[in-house]
Amino acid sequence: MNLGREGVVIAVGAVVALLLQIVVAPNIALFSAQPNFLLAYVLVVAIARPLDAGPVLPFALGLVCDLLGSGPVGGYAFLFVIVSFIASRAFSVLDNDTLFMPVTIFVVATFAAEMLYGALLIGLGLSASPVDAFLYRALPCTLYDCVVGLVLYPIIARLLASGAQDRGPRTGPGCE
Repeated sequence: MNLGREGVVIAVGAVVALLLQIVVAPNIALFSAQPNFLLAYVLVVAIARPLDAGPVLPFALGLVCDLLGSGPVGGYAFLFVIVSFIASRAFSVLDNDTLFMPVTIFVVATFAAEMLYGALLIGLGLSASPVDAFLYRALPCTLYDCVVGLVLYPIIARLLASGAQDRGPRTGPGCE
């Protein structure tokens, strides 16, 4: 990723996602579930720019997410890197120029990340039971993240769209 326009947009978006995670997420939490703006942003960038998605942004934002939370340090960093890599590769293979594929890949990746994090918490003894981790943490957080992703994806995809798209020749009145 170069420091061109896309790099600046991605960096500013990461800062905005971090601010939303710190300021907004705790205030809209329902019970123990709150949206993970950082996960949603990492996945949206990985899907919007599948060939340019690298491990640095997911690792950095995952580490920040770990430091902000009460879970094990490194858990989200590892999951963000793995899930964003799989989502970017899946999108580069399955892209069919519809909105269905990015949304489907985003939902599956978000659910996988939240479920794997719940499994990590169970494995480390930080969660009471698999039912608690699944019903009271993974499912509500996934729904929150999906709503955030549905809002973020069109915005980020538009901001990161390259000018090299083939729009064809302009024809019609006034296009001479």
